[in-house]
Amino acid sequence: MTVIDGLLIFFTIVFLYFLFVYILHKKEILKKYNISLYGPALLLRTTKGINFLKKISSKKRFWKAYGSSGLVFCFICMIIFVLFFLWQFTFVIGLTPEERATLLPGAEFYVILPGINPILPIEYLFYIILALIVAIIVHEFSHGILTLAGDLKVKSMGILYLIFPIGAFVEPDEEQMKKTKITKRMRVYAVGPLSNFVMFFICLLLFSFIFISAVQPGTGLTVFEIIEDSPADEIGIEKGAIITEINGTDLTQYKSLDERIDRYRDIVDETKANETITISYIYNNEANNNIEIKLVDKYTYTKNNSFKGKGHTGIYTFVDEESNLDRLKNPFEDPLYRLLNFISIPILSYFQGYNPIAAPFTDSYIISGPLGFLPQDFFWIIVNSLYWIAWLNLMIGIFNILPMVPLDGGFLFNDAIRLIVKRTKKSISDENLEKIVRKITTVVSLIILIVIISPILLRYF
Repeated sequence: MTVIDGLLIFFTIVFLYFLFVYILHKKEILKKYNISLYGPALLLRTTKGINFLKKISSKKRFWKAYGSSGLVFCFICMIIFVLFFLWQFTFVIGLTPEERATLLPGAEFYVILPGINPILPIEYLFYIILALIVAIIVHEFSHGILTLAGDLKVKSMGILYLIFPIGAFVEPDEEQMKKTKITKRMRVYAVGPLSNFVMFFICLLLFSFIFISAVQPGTGLTVFEIIEDSPADEIGIEKGAIITEINGTDLTQYKSLDERIDRYRDIVDETKANETITISYIYNNEANNNIEIKLVDKYTYTKNNSFKGKGHTGIYTFVDEESNLDRLKNPFEDPLYRLLNFISIPILSYFQGYNPIAAPFTDSYIISGPLGFLPQDFFWIIVNSLYWIAWLNLMIGIFNILPMVPLDGGFLFNDAIRLIVKRTKKSISDENLEKIVRKITTVVSLIILIVIISPILLRYF
């Protein structure tokens, strides 16, 4: 799907949504169910659920410690991510105009909508909406719990809809929040991003150590790169196809990937250009047995004289399933590299066309151990749900931790500046204090915003 196709679908859905909402509003159906318009969105406000939060928040000592740890965690992460975005800014500035046009992401990457943002494909809409709902509830409920644990009032709770849920909120008593101790208020702000990071960590553990640990690599050769218009391409072999047999040799009898690749190459190396051999493969769980394939001269693709006259199928590389699964099973063995690999799956899926937890690549995997009884489709629904919940909680946590108002990180930074100024200038008036805080936070917010959107600004202007 092209960006234009995605935009057309998106605006069609938005138009139908606005038409539907307008009809409900005119017929006063929204009012009947305590739903109001909030700009283009629908706002459902209720007091139901507050008693549930009060029960959870009754362990005040625990929640105070949790919020305090969130303060430390959030400020450390805030510094790390600000330094990262500043490094990104210096990197982008150093690129030539030609490099910016080719290397920097387009504006569509900044649109957080499935089907428009290339790394959020429309086929994952269910997982993305599910993950968004979980992330928002975790984030906002945490704010509510810390508010109540700090003996502050929660006036209402609610959900914000724009076609699908785009937000949730816990509405505290603003006057109480303004008058309460700064450190208590900061704990309320910090706990939202912290809980998103905790949810990321929980889902990562379930994903890696429970579910992916039950996955074993298949016994064939999974195609990764295939040359266009090559013999393999012409007979219908595609990326993700599993080669099970070549010229009568069963590749599934070999235990390791290296053995299967070596045997495949030995057989092909013995062939000559224009020779016809047979190949068996599986694609989308459909077996294609003993398909004839007429080889071409390997020199055509390699331009290497030593390969002149030798046969070639056009299959360029295979997936190293053993290594890929091992990285997902043991994300903390080499944390920097393996966690980045985990986070980068949507990006690699778009740029390289490889997603290790989606079909057709999952077709070759074997589910073993206690989870082997689960239907394969259901197993991968759980895996993908866990992945997207983890991924979106991490992204929301990182974004909210930035020192930009009205993000949680912005309010944290705001109160931190307020605390520092009050302690260094004890005689300062409240009016002057607020002026200083407002100026500093506004400047910092604008700087961070410019740094974040600099790739777009420098690519197009």
